[in-house]
Amino acid sequence: MVNTQPTIKLHYVESGQGMPVVLLHGFPFDHRIWQAQQAALSTDYRVIAPDLRGHGQSPVPEGVYSMDAMAADVIALLDQLGIEKAVWVGHSMGGYITMAALRYAPSRFSGMVLVATQPLADTTERRVQRLESAKLAEKQGSSTIAFSMMGVLFSPTVEGGSPMAQGVYEIMVNTPPMGVAGALRGMADRPDSTDTLRKISIPTLVIAGREDQIIKLDIAEQMAANIPAARLVTIEGSGHLPMIEKPDETIAALREFLKSLENR
Repeated sequence: MVNTQPTIKLHYVESGQGMPVVLLHGFPFDHRIWQAQQAALSTDYRVIAPDLRGHGQSPVPEGVYSMDAMAADVIALLDQLGIEKAVWVGHSMGGYITMAALRYAPSRFSGMVLVATQPLADTTERRVQRLESAKLAEKQGSSTIAFSMMGVLFSPTVEGGSPMAQGVYEIMVNTPPMGVAGALRGMADRPDSTDTLRKISIPTLVIAGREDQIIKLDIAEQMAANIPAARLVTIEGSGHLPMIEKPDETIAALREFLKSLENR
């Protein structure tokens, strides 16, 4: 892996036995966004949900968190657990990390699920926005970033004061400001992964929320069309967090995909 940063020993939650499945959260969350899926899938699979560097209970190093460095952290965790191959499930930034790992370590994949994510690099405008947000997080704390995201995370039916929304907000505000800034700068610098996805032979599922305001459905559809033999599942009535907004539908999509891998 092309990574010059030392790997971080990640905090993680592990449950179940069987085919390994690693659940990678998005920005600026932690492993808890996958609680429902981990509980359901661990009846049949070995499920590992880490906190990525700078998030949750994992260490918070200084500097830019490149997607390559974050992928290297996950691979180091798999090495630590004696796991050669896993099904990588990446949400949003977790999808960017999954695609980074795919570029350099495709042999570590038995399957891939890309949830509410995209292969495209940031536009110049988006990159500038992320870098400004990183400075803001450092000066004013994580709550500023969390508050700015609340209006676009869910479908319109979810009220900001609902227990679901407040639970997500609580996770975001507790993400360390240095972690928020490091991840924002890393995402701003990520490369385009479109060509990488076109060349893969790894079984792939794409999960998209029909009402996702951050990664629009047409982007997910185009990504799925560019991946050989990928399947797209659209979660109705869901925004950017289908695993929280529509947990049962997300579990069903994951189960069906994982079952198909057992028969290969």
